[in-house]
Amino acid sequence: MTVLPIVGRELIEASRRRSTYLVRLGAAALALAVGCVVGTAVGQSTPGTLGQALFFSLVALLQIYCLLVGVFRTADCLSEEKREGTLGLLFLTDLKGHDIVFGKLVATSLNAFYGALAVLPVLAIPLLIGGVAPGDFGRTVLVALNNLFLSLAVGMFCSSFCRDERRSMNLAFLILLLLAAGLPLVGAMISSQAKAWEAYYPWFLILSPGFDAIMAFQGAASDFARQYPGLPYFGISVGVLHVLAWLLLGADRKSTRLNSS
Repeated sequence: MTVLPIVGRELIEASRRRSTYLVRLGAAALALAVGCVVGTAVGQSTPGTLGQALFFSLVALLQIYCLLVGVFRTADCLSEEKREGTLGLLFLTDLKGHDIVFGKLVATSLNAFYGALAVLPVLAIPLLIGGVAPGDFGRTVLVALNNLFLSLAVGMFCSSFCRDERRSMNLAFLILLLLAAGLPLVGAMISSQAKAWEAYYPWFLILSPGFDAIMAFQGAASDFARQYPGLPYFGISVGVLHVLAWLLLGADRKSTRLNSS
């Protein structure tokens, strides 16, 4: 018996598509172009300054890409099947709900993952130039891939409940915006109005992928730890967001069968 047959088929087909290789080439070329622009803008400076400027610029672009790519890649994968009336036909076969969900996830997000992966070697260049610690690089890569997984899972979740493409994409964007900026803003407003809540402010940041992106840098993490000592909020946040993504995929598995008709 083949485990996740749709996933296996999609991987084989992707290996034969020209777009699979063009996406990686284009992403790496874009990252190199950004690096050239940043290097020209910085001009004559110390290697450490150049390395930091290049690293911060590439990290910002990579995190934005990973956080928003799910809105465009997975937010319409299941809703399109429902509009065309083909989703119910899939359940007439031996396929299970998880086969369809993970198959669609791989089919729509493989190029998104390859695009992020192609940027990582360029992102490592500042390590050779100087000014960037290996720990910052490792944590940044971890956060970027985790946010990518979360973004794709949110898109799949919205697609499983919506039939309209625009509605599904808007809902996915609103959920990601709420997680990234909405909850931290609410926590900041509550903490500023009630000083007793100030100690609980980090818990409003746990579900924010933007918080992870900032705390991946040792300097920012050290400043935050001095202000809010005690728990490893960065590790907790990464773990919670990863579990949340799996829970959303689990909800997709059930809702896909319920909404297949």
